[in-house]
Amino acid sequence: MTTPARSRSAERLVDILMELHLNGVVNRRDLMHKFKITERTVYRDLNALAPIVQHTGNGLYRLIHAQQNASGQGLHNAVANLLNADIYFPDRGTAFWQSLEARVEENHILILSNDAEHTVQNDIRRHLTAIEKSIKERHVCQMVYKDKTRLINPYKLINKKNIWYLQATENGRLKSFSLSQINWLDIQKETFTPDADTAELLEKNLDPWVSEDTFEVKIFTNNIISHYFTRRDLLPDQEVIAESDDGVTIRCQAAHENQILPLIFYWLPNIQVLEPQWLRDKLFETLEGYMTTAPAEVLE
Repeated sequence: MTTPARSRSAERLVDILMELHLNGVVNRRDLMHKFKITERTVYRDLNALAPIVQHTGNGLYRLIHAQQNASGQGLHNAVANLLNADIYFPDRGTAFWQSLEARVEENHILILSNDAEHTVQNDIRRHLTAIEKSIKERHVCQMVYKDKTRLINPYKLINKKNIWYLQATENGRLKSFSLSQINWLDIQKETFTPDADTAELLEKNLDPWVSEDTFEVKIFTNNIISHYFTRRDLLPDQEVIAESDDGVTIRCQAAHENQILPLIFYWLPNIQVLEPQWLRDKLFETLEGYMTTAPAEVLE
């Protein structure tokens, strides 16, 4: 099957950017020979990169902002940090970037994540620019969220498991709002002064459910599923406090019951809440409610 022209162009642009970040400059003639394309096509590719690439003479082009940032990282590392690539590749040194193109072409590695919400394109198109502006300029926002009008102070956008959240304070309380549930948003003229403790809390916790007020949870997982919990953290601030032949007891710190209960429901009947009692009660009430409302054919 012939590769579409648009795909070939996109692959060339990625290749050119990688070479720019690795070597600092690219040569127009070298690009013609490398990709077996005409000079006109090279010009078109370089023009597509015009916002970040400039001609320095003699057919050479470099990044306009080629200098590294204060931490010594180039733009390619900044993009990887934005996408939280360390989850998949903890070591992103020079060797990683030099072999990235070959890995993509050989297609030996495939990274899968949760599917995005169906409305993500519309959500981002409608709200991203306005929210970024309000965060940067510290403007209060008014929005209609789940059919309720709210005034919020926006702090950060976060994507968790391919769901977008806006982290903001409402009446002094830190909350997370799903972008797909925002029906309307408007930037107000009024500005706010960010709370230093709130900003620090958000920097330390990469989770939409963040609060200064957390509660301790103890959970027991039997030996059928315990290895899933010991090989990686599935719970916030997870800590294994006891292991036996029967299973593993885990302690964690949660800011919201939604960090715990959905996972419990998923792993039933091989998991149980030990503490706190109110969370155990909430679990049982939810299950009892389901049993009393589920159709008879489901319960058979």
